[in-house]
Amino acid sequence: MPAEWGQAKIEILALRDEILGKIEQGVLVRTIYEELSASGRITMSRRSFYDRVKQLRSGRTATKTGVPTKAPSQSSATPPTLPPSNTQAASYLPTLKAKEQAALDRLWGGDDPEDDASDETEASQ
Repeated sequence: MPAEWGQAKIEILALRDEILGKIEQGVLVRTIYEELSASGRITMSRRSFYDRVKQLRSGRTATKTGVPTKAPSQSSATPPTLPPSNTQAASYLPTLKAKEQAALDRLWGGDDPEDDASDETEASQ
């Protein structure tokens, strides 16, 4: 029976402390899955349960305190430059080239010559 997307993650996080406690006591992951599945506390597949427990054990999810166990890695890439102070923040896209940004700024401000020409055509009709 397919579950709603994300349901497995919700279930594993809700039972995280219980699962990790049983693993520390030496209970097999298979036994934990069978107990939780039989009691209806989890609905995910066995494979999904094994994968999620593996993630829990490797520390890829948050700890009990809610603080991630791995520190975010620092990227060697330079951060994008900030827009000039006279540019509207809403129209600034760091991935645009200077020419594209100028065109966007012109369009954003309503200074499009094509619009002006179409407005004149509509007004004459």
